[in-house]
Amino acid sequence: MAILKGSITDDKIYSKYLDEEIDLLIYLPSKFTPLVKYPILVAQDGRDYFQLGKLAKTADRLMEEDQMQSCIIIGVNHKGIEDRKAKYDPAGEKHENYIRFMAFELTAYLNEKFNTLQLGAGMGLIGDSLGGYVAFKLSLLYPNTFGKVILQSPYVPDSLIETVEAIEQIQTLTIYHSIGDEEDQFTNPEGITRDFLTPNRTIKNLLNNLALDYEYAEFQGNHLWVNWQKDLVPALMFLYNNH
Repeated sequence: MAILKGSITDDKIYSKYLDEEIDLLIYLPSKFTPLVKYPILVAQDGRDYFQLGKLAKTADRLMEEDQMQSCIIIGVNHKGIEDRKAKYDPAGEKHENYIRFMAFELTAYLNEKFNTLQLGAGMGLIGDSLGGYVAFKLSLLYPNTFGKVILQSPYVPDSLIETVEAIEQIQTLTIYHSIGDEEDQFTNPEGITRDFLTPNRTIKNLLNNLALDYEYAEFQGNHLWVNWQKDLVPALMFLYNNH
């Protein structure tokens, strides 16, 4: 089993928008020094990305192999299924305040805490499913803040398709976007079966028409962490290529 070369610590941030404390996981690369400016990648479903997706371990290995730029990774944790739905779902009662927390409070905190690259390309987002929707929405609303984004099997409602259709140009974004070829039949924990694949292909066609640094991939399989975990290697290498 690979030994982590970097370090992972716990942190907290109080959000005035949400009126609650948010737990964070912070990964620092092995040769971290406050003298160097680092890009930051912020993960929705932080604990899941670190534990199930092995995000920090995967990035750690790619950095050690010099296949990826050194970067700081922040995992933003939720408080369980109901809290996740309230924050990530576009109809959730905490959703708009969560978007504000991410765009204003968290970015200000990270820019103050670390020696960051202040341009949009310095702050990236990653998310899966509903977390992918949040990451995508934030990058479209604030492309000068979040210039890089990894979308793994994102939830794509009609409203998101309409937003992308209305965009004439958005050259500042770098997007890696993946979806499983069996996700036309995904049954969520509430027992509702949805077609994730078709709307994701629609988004792909729309994004291909924009002047973006954009990579789209369809992996074999369904809406599962085992697939997102494998997909992290090409995703991270696309966003943070060291060559």
